Amino acid sequence: MAEEYNPESDIKGRIEQLLLEIKELKQRRDKAKDAESAEVLDQQIKDLEDQVEFLRRQLPEEEKPTNPHS
Repeated sequence: MAEEYNPESDIKGRIEQLLLEIKELKQRRDKAKDAESAEVLDQQIKDLEDQVEFLRRQLPEEEKPTNPHS
């Protein structure tokens, strides 16, 4: 029996991936050797956070994952 496709699961999975990427980028930023590198990483983090917020708005309120990585 085939499982029913659940787009919310895909969105939640993508959010979790993005949150892990954000966590890794924050660690890299904290170890950055110069301000320019940290600034680039900050912009990447912001872009990913924007993607997370966009995806969260597509989920029903009760299905929005929390952010345990912040």
